[in-house]
Amino acid sequence: MRNSGAAEVDPICAVFMTMLPVHHVGVSTLGPPFDVETVCASDLIASALEEIQLDSGVGPGWTAHATGAPVLIHDVRESTTLDHTGFHAAAADRGVRSIYAFPMAVGMIEVGAVDLYVDDPDALKNRDVALASAMAEAAALRIFDRVLAGEDIARGTGGSSRRIVHQATGMVCAQLRVSPDDAPIVIRAHAFASGRSVLSIAESIISREIDFTV
Repeated sequence: MRNSGAAEVDPICAVFMTMLPVHHVGVSTLGPPFDVETVCASDLIASALEEIQLDSGVGPGWTAHATGAPVLIHDVRESTTLDHTGFHAAAADRGVRSIYAFPMAVGMIEVGAVDLYVDDPDALKNRDVALASAMAEAAALRIFDRVLAGEDIARGTGGSSRRIVHQATGMVCAQLRVSPDDAPIVIRAHAFASGRSVLSIAESIISREIDFTV
């Protein structure tokens, strides 16, 4: 379901676009032994929604990762999952009607989640869910293969966004002499106050357009 003329999509995301009736795909690692970062996103909508989940620490991908089970939201407009309300609104604003998140793991090692976004409600049937679950396991193995090969696991749209935020976090730590736990709070607060994204603020910190020592 890729749009014609779109940029080349990372193979880890592309296979979901090819095999399933979905419009947008995001794949993210969600913590140890990996960073919290987007591995790939099929397009700007998927990239934005992955970024929102990673910044907030809340969303279907996080829930799938924590529970080890798929999260199936057949219609964001009718969902009663209160923990995801803000994220559902962000998805709906971008034309997404259903969201399906699948945990990625290799044995006992939890890797992250695959998030499938669809512009129609009730998009995935039981057979699609079973296939997506198996494909998420395969995606986790592909990520491990990249690690073992010494490759950068994050590619495509949004792939480097977490590194930018990490770099900005380090700079805030140095500028304000705060802990690595407190620096992201400073960045998020500045983003909220200015009505900008965390990534946008991080980029401004790195370029020194924002300097907390001034």
